[in-house]
Amino acid sequence: MKKVLYIGNFSFPFGNAPGKRVYSNGKILEELGYKVIFVGLEKNLNREIPLKETENVYDGFTYYNFPYPHSNLDWLNYRKRFNSLIDLFFIEEIGKDLQIVIYYGSPSLSLFIKKLMRFCGKSQINLIADCVDRLTVKTNNLAFDFVKWIDDTYLKTYLNKKVDGIITVSNYLANYYKNAGCKTVIIPPLSPNKYAISDIDFNLEDQKVISYAGIPFRKNQKDMDPSTFKDRIDKMIMLLHIAKKRGCKFVFNVFGLTKNEYLYAIPSHGKIIDELGESICFHGPTTNEEAIKNIRKSDFTFLIRDVKRDTLAGFPTKVSESISCGTPVITNRTSDLENYIIEGKNGFFIDTLAGEIDENKFIEIMNLDKEKIIFMKNYCINNNIFYYKEYKDKMADFLNEVLSNGN
Repeated sequence: MKKVLYIGNFSFPFGNAPGKRVYSNGKILEELGYKVIFVGLEKNLNREIPLKETENVYDGFTYYNFPYPHSNLDWLNYRKRFNSLIDLFFIEEIGKDLQIVIYYGSPSLSLFIKKLMRFCGKSQINLIADCVDRLTVKTNNLAFDFVKWIDDTYLKTYLNKKVDGIITVSNYLANYYKNAGCKTVIIPPLSPNKYAISDIDFNLEDQKVISYAGIPFRKNQKDMDPSTFKDRIDKMIMLLHIAKKRGCKFVFNVFGLTKNEYLYAIPSHGKIIDELGESICFHGPTTNEEAIKNIRKSDFTFLIRDVKRDTLAGFPTKVSESISCGTPVITNRTSDLENYIIEGKNGFFIDTLAGEIDENKFIEIMNLDKEKIIFMKNYCINNNIFYYKEYKDKMADFLNEVLSNGN
């Protein structure tokens, strides 16, 4: 059987958003007749354990893990990691009939990918990049930011243009790489599951249940600049504060952050959080399973992101995950969301064409009747635009193009 090796900076299968993405992509590849092997990162792994000894199986997929780099030296040690990977190629059940290697970022410095590129070229193995972002790194550590920027730029603007094809998540990235002569396909973050109407949990209470799940900013940094946030949870909370003052009844569930973590990053919101009272609940870190369970019970999920290169290039997994499990989204226009969200059916946009947030529209959404929300939740399930099988033909056409012109 022809094989694909999927390697990179992800925690397979549900450890993080990249892990969920590569798992769903792996399901597509499996549908197309490939045996897929994953090599990712695991935070709780002993750093001395050989890669070959980390073998595990989930849903029929064999996967291995490098220990997650916990220091600068770990990130720099790309040669050792690469040599461990090459050892895998000599295991017959992996190396035999290996046709494609796909990398999602790098498990070490991007020089790891440079070595992988040379190896695949010599071995006549097609190499594909799975590129989902063009992030701007901005922390309190200028040295870290500079090194990370160089490494990311080298990978995204140079190495990625040398591979046989690129899987992207947005038109922004697809157009960028097409202009460089690359073969591309757009595959948004997908769901490996197809929920049924019987799986929907309806909120029958008078108050709306709104949820957010994620880590919107780097933790343990005080009084942060909101422009550095991945998700503008501060804007979401301010909108909900306005909604409460105007008589809306709701509870906003935040999964992934504690109240103390939020106020440490945004101490100026102490009064707002106090005034929201029981209308906001910080649940702290939760498992993916627990977060999905609670999102299914929600009337809406909520997401606001600033419109900039980072958000135009990427695609929020939170949106595809929410719609896939039957919960419509309230959001603003970023990335390719307008190609997937149908106003009033599986979600709402609350920004105007000028990009300003429409507070009055948000209040109208918060006052929708139960019948409308039931309709929208049913629509999400019946028209699951993020189910992985919907992208099988698109991926097949892309791979056929790559393989017909590649190694």
